[in-house]
Order: sequence, then structure tokens, then C-alpha cells
Amino acid sequence: MWMRLPEVQKGRECVIPDVSQTYHFGASGLNMNSYFQDVYFKKHSFNTLPINKSNCEELIVDMFKRSLVLDHSKSQCEENFIPGKKGEIIIMFIKMEGPKDFVTWLQVAKCFKIWDPDVRGYHKSMWRLHMKGSEMLVIGVPNSEYS
Repeated sequence: MWMRLPEVQKGRECVIPDVSQTYHFGASGLNMNSYFQDVYFKKHSFNTLPINKSNCEELIVDMFKRSLVLDHSKSQCEENFIPGKKGEIIIMFIKMEGPKDFVTWLQVAKCFKIWDPDVRGYHKSMWRLHMKGSEMLVIGVPNSEYS
């Protein structure tokens, strides 16, 4: 939680990879016990490959080259808005006038039934999700440099 505070971030981002590069090892503490550690953390995958800004940006550019842009004439809440074909890379554009304009994102999150109490996990006004067996990039326009 403290990593999201502006005075801690100092304009930086915390990139969250698909497979964590950290491992939870504490079996006791304020919000932890050995049962919870065994059930939720003991068998989690652990990535040992380095991730940096350069390879993250290369990955995003590669994803754009292989992507399919969604039909924005449909409502994102419709069942068939996201194609059911697995293994695709899908791009969805949403309205985002500035870096703190999350109105549309919160509506989308609610439709997709993902975390919507606040905004988390975005990079340059873009969110990366896994939906129906495909990867999905949601890009805030015009704010994101990816738009």
C-alpha cells in the first residue's frame, strides 16, 4: 500500500510482472499465519529473469504489432465484447483526458468485474489484463503515450 503514495513513488512506477519476482516467506505476522502461508504463497511461481524498463517497453511494442483492436461500437459490458478466441492480444481504447481521469476506467472495471474501489496497476495510462484466455491492453486516450 505504501508504494502507491506519491511521496514514496516520486514520479516512479512499480511494474508488476505476470510472474512475481519476489517470494513471500514470512509464515507469521500481523496479517499472516502458517496456514495462510502454505495455502496462498508456498507454491507460487517465482521469476528469476530480470525485468527492466527497456524489456518492458519492448514487450509492449511487440504486443501492439500483434494486436487486434476491439469493436468499440459495442458496449464493454456486453457478453461478446471481448472475443472468445484464446491467445489473442486485444486492445481497447477508453476516454482518459488526464493522468488522474479514471471515470471511464472505473466503469470498465465494474463491467469486467475486476477491482473497482480504486485505480491500480496501470503504466502510462494503460492497463494490461488477461481476459477469456487472451491478453488485453486498455489504453487511456488521449492521455496515454500509447494512444
